Amino acid sequence: MSSTHKDLKVRMVQQLADVFGRVVGLKRTGRLDEAVELVHTTAIHLFGPMWETLSRHDASSAAMMLGSREKVSACAMLTQHRAELDDLRGDVWKAQTGYKRALELHLEAARLGADVDVPTRSALKALRPRVDESKLSKSYQMQLERIAGLR
Repeated sequence: MSSTHKDLKVRMVQQLADVFGRVVGLKRTGRLDEAVELVHTTAIHLFGPMWETLSRHDASSAAMMLGSREKVSACAMLTQHRAELDDLRGDVWKAQTGYKRALELHLEAARLGADVDVPTRSALKALRPRVDESKLSKSYQMQLERIAGLR
């Protein structure tokens, strides 16, 4: 990997950390609509028009379209934050759908790496109780069981 490519990935991670910190702050102060808008504009900024396309495909296809672990992780985190916001806004069905999608995307990110990194492991731990695992594909269920220390 070239140093320029590595620098871009580091910059993306730093930008996302900043955005997610702002989203958490907006959630804490009850400014949920602003948080939703921040998540949406960040997704459009990162993925452009592909963002809408990604939502129409299953997690595996979306991961193939994105191509890298970092992009899949970013997509998963944005999806997870949006689901949490939907939950706080009382849209339970949309939140449940979002939590399941985020879990699947995190599992796709884990598949793309040599090991399960700390942010992915933390996200899986947070999402697992919110998702009916029986509704996941068998391959995702098996992958969850293979990832040690999640329960």
